[in-house]
Amino acid sequence: MITLSFISTVGNILLFLLILSVVICIHELGHFIFAKRARVLCHEFSFGMGPKLWSRKKGETTFSIRAIPFGGFVSMAGEEVQADLVKLGQKIRIGLDQDGEISRIVLNPNHPHFQDFLEITVTEMDLLGKDGEKLFINEYTVKRDAFYVLDKQVIQIAPHDRIFGSKTKWQRFLIAFAGPAMNFVLAFFVFLILFLIAGVPNPESTVVSDVDPEAPAYGILYPEDEITQINGVDVSSWSLSNGTPSVNSELSKYLETETFTLTVIRKGVTKTLAPITPQYHFIGFNFSSRPGGLPLEIFIKPENEKYTDLRTGDIIKQIDGTAFTTWNELIGYQMNYVQGSTPDEPTVLVYERLGVEYTYEFVAYGEEVLSSQGATLFASRLGISGSNRFDFFGSFGLAGASFLGAAGSIFKTLGLLFTSSQVGVGDLQGFIGIFTMTSTAAKDGWATLLNWVGFLSVNLGIINLLPIPALDGGRIVFIVYEAITKRKPNQKVENVLHTLVFFLLMGLLVFVTYNDILRLFGIR
Repeated sequence: MITLSFISTVGNILLFLLILSVVICIHELGHFIFAKRARVLCHEFSFGMGPKLWSRKKGETTFSIRAIPFGGFVSMAGEEVQADLVKLGQKIRIGLDQDGEISRIVLNPNHPHFQDFLEITVTEMDLLGKDGEKLFINEYTVKRDAFYVLDKQVIQIAPHDRIFGSKTKWQRFLIAFAGPAMNFVLAFFVFLILFLIAGVPNPESTVVSDVDPEAPAYGILYPEDEITQINGVDVSSWSLSNGTPSVNSELSKYLETETFTLTVIRKGVTKTLAPITPQYHFIGFNFSSRPGGLPLEIFIKPENEKYTDLRTGDIIKQIDGTAFTTWNELIGYQMNYVQGSTPDEPTVLVYERLGVEYTYEFVAYGEEVLSSQGATLFASRLGISGSNRFDFFGSFGLAGASFLGAAGSIFKTLGLLFTSSQVGVGDLQGFIGIFTMTSTAAKDGWATLLNWVGFLSVNLGIINLLPIPALDGGRIVFIVYEAITKRKPNQKVENVLHTLVFFLLMGLLVFVTYNDILRLFGIR
């Protein structure tokens, strides 16, 4: 029997594959566009991997859709060192056009479909044609757009002036950089679309636009409520900094420690609402207060239960030997928890469940790690959002800020891999981790999903620019080396480095995926 959960999982998988494929194909499209501009021969541009489902040739390039809707690629002539397909002394068959020039080179002389072609033994040849020289095999001229015929595919030959390595340093740099650049362009436009549709925050309005169902304000405040007072203080804006009280400024006075009351206008009627206690988020410790619960009674989101021994309703008693009786005490402790803990010296937490005390050891993240992800040690909230307004030019500004924020977060995370004892290779996430985050973003709504797509695209662009062989950044490093030394690196050595590091990266991907699986089942 097919359940709603199964349908949801399949939908999330398809959404994940679509998003990742689009982000990767946009990356490859950047390489493709600038390769074509430089007249590099591009054999194929593919959406997906694996066996071909559909293909159509347009000009010199075959455009294809493959069976596995995961990523894509562009195949450029000369991107890698390839063995010569035709060698001296080799028997081949050749197809001649009406001018007597070779248009097809059949590498297998026993190919059953080309037995009527002329069979020859190669005694001399030039299939590169450097400096514009003509291509030839024996006494026959070879057309510059002739084809090799293999057993199961046909490949256009690539004269020297059509391969990647023959292009100028600037052209090769643009081809390599264009992939990440397209990811940056995609990210900016995704963020822009988000703000053009959702609008930008309206600091002048005090109208509530949304209330989180899991937040303490739910059932007390409603969308379209207009907040007029907070604890008896009149507010005239949501966040204007003009010296007068605003929703943000007044809430910030009470969010950490106090219950407060709001006065709103609801459908034309002024109402003073029931007192609200904010929800406290102890982000370094990965739990929150339970709205309406007892002192130190915590809340754990169901999807996060696999990452912790704690459960909703547990009561915090001690952390690292320090006992607590109020939220204020725990808030003060969390705010001073700057360094966090390590696997060698974990945080020890004592909690009570159904009258029985238990001990739980875990690694608590400190301020440095959390700030790299745009988070803080502690946060509190009501779970309400202010209204937005359409602002065309403001959307561009926020899109740019979102792009820079995503890039900054990624660079900080990369830096922590080398400078922080709390962050290591084991904390990286692979495709399963990306799938999990995509599913969570989709559950939170289209705006969160678009924001995640933008972040993912920035991430792919930056990672590919790292100066590591096998990545675009590694190719750029070799081009810069050539520009400085005035000589090209040995292409075979460069190719070996790219291949070696590629397999090392694949090994890292397997390791990261293994950790993803452990996290998925709550083992790590």
